[in-house]
Amino acid sequence: MINDILTFANGNLYNLLVYGAIALLMVLGIFKCIFPVLNNSRLLNRGVRRLENGVNKNNRPIWQEPQFLGRPLQLHWQKFLLNAQHLDIRGIPCNASDYINEDSIIYIPGHAQFGDMLPTLFTSLGILGTFIGLSQGLENLNISDAQKTMESIPALLGGMKYAFTTSIVGVTCSLAFNMVNRIVIGHAYQCLDSFDEAFYELAMPRPLDPTVQLICQNQDSTAILKHSNEELKSTLADAIENSLMQTLVPVAN
Repeated sequence: MINDILTFANGNLYNLLVYGAIALLMVLGIFKCIFPVLNNSRLLNRGVRRLENGVNKNNRPIWQEPQFLGRPLQLHWQKFLLNAQHLDIRGIPCNASDYINEDSIIYIPGHAQFGDMLPTLFTSLGILGTFIGLSQGLENLNISDAQKTMESIPALLGGMKYAFTTSIVGVTCSLAFNMVNRIVIGHAYQCLDSFDEAFYELAMPRPLDPTVQLICQNQDSTAILKHSNEELKSTLADAIENSLMQTLVPVAN
């Protein structure tokens, strides 16, 4: 029994390697690309529900907790809270989307580059299996006479069957993973938009666009400089008048 299994494994080594590689890549794609993005989408939806509930047990805004969005996003949220605290002292709102965005929710945890590469790898492995199957079938083909040709036809058909099967499996896995991955990413974008709207509606005001904020800062700076210039002129005029008065007093006496 063991010898038969070993003989089968040795004879189908390339077949097993191709199917094993496709299965391994599919598992890696699910756990490295799809599950992290799904989990982040779930955390964003939970964050929206917690925002709607309002405050925590200490009557403190729930979004001010470092673990508001869960452990996977805790580092990003802590950075937002730290920067928001310092900017709030200066009266400048902090933009949460600088920290909770498609990079921190989708691309980085979902290994976007690897996910974009997987469909091509599935298809390439399918084509590789096709060439291997055709090569194995043609290797056993003997056309020296009719009898040997008839005997080698089953081996040729077996190689062709493996060749077309690997192509079908590779293309199917490529289409399935690409479709599921795109659906998960689209769902994550929807969750991100929902969280963004809920946060700025229930937690803090939405910051101005950078261009508008720059214009306002320039106008404020201009107004401050103008006011300082007027004060300086008034102070300088008073100082000159006092100096002249003090200089002319002895002459008048």
